Amino acid sequence: MTARKFGEILLEMGVISESDLDNALSRQRLSKKLRGQVFEELGVICDVDILRILAQQFNLKKVEEIGRPPVPKKVLELIDAEMALENLFFPLGINNGKLFLATSNPLDFSAMDKLTFRTGLQVVPFLATPTEITRAIRKYYLKEAAADDNQNQRLLVVDDQQSYRVTLFNHLQKEGYAVLQADQGADALKQVLSRAPQLILLETGLRGMDGKDVFRTLQTNSLTRQIPVIALSTRAYPEEEAKFLDMGFFDFIAKPYNFIRLMARVRRALSFHRVCQAEQLN
Repeated sequence: MTARKFGEILLEMGVISESDLDNALSRQRLSKKLRGQVFEELGVICDVDILRILAQQFNLKKVEEIGRPPVPKKVLELIDAEMALENLFFPLGINNGKLFLATSNPLDFSAMDKLTFRTGLQVVPFLATPTEITRAIRKYYLKEAAADDNQNQRLLVVDDQQSYRVTLFNHLQKEGYAVLQADQGADALKQVLSRAPQLILLETGLRGMDGKDVFRTLQTNSLTRQIPVIALSTRAYPEEEAKFLDMGFFDFIAKPYNFIRLMARVRRALSFHRVCQAEQLN
């Protein structure tokens, strides 16, 4: 897949606009980074978008919700935890001498050849996001709770636009999260202090105490400074996004929401928060 082809597929699929593509091309020439990395830094694609492109480019099937139904022990024993983590792939099942394998990199032929040699099975790749594969590895190999079993992970949605707030609240609840909600900045701060959410999704244009004021207040408190905050806004302009990212917001999501992309960013923010907490304990 050429770099230009990658961008053209994104454009054809409606994931990015022509201005996004031109901006990414300009940045890539200056930074010398991979095109996909530039797109992610611009916030116009996420791992789910890349998965769709790879599936189209290589005519591969996608797999979601790895481990449903549960993976048999004899299948898991084909790959050890170290190998799964090193190569970021996960065994899905066996059938007629074939090993169905979830991977985020269908071009990692070396790793798949080694797996064929080790197991004597023909490897058939299925595409999955790194997030989904990591979740499955944690659940099945590291014996951790799956990331979608997150009743103990609290998210706070702050938005004075009821339709957006309720829609987002319901969507997050369906994903298994414990969701708090507030329609004013002052109430949001009270809930942060009393309920300690792991992530805050904050409308920037709140009436009264707006999103910037709420964020600045959170940053002055050592108890709340490390909580990632995602800015929500109807002003989907690059300048608007840059302004809030420069302030220190973890991410920026424009309305109306693309919920596949939004959930990928929520998972990334929660993963970041878990890492920060672990570092503080060490």
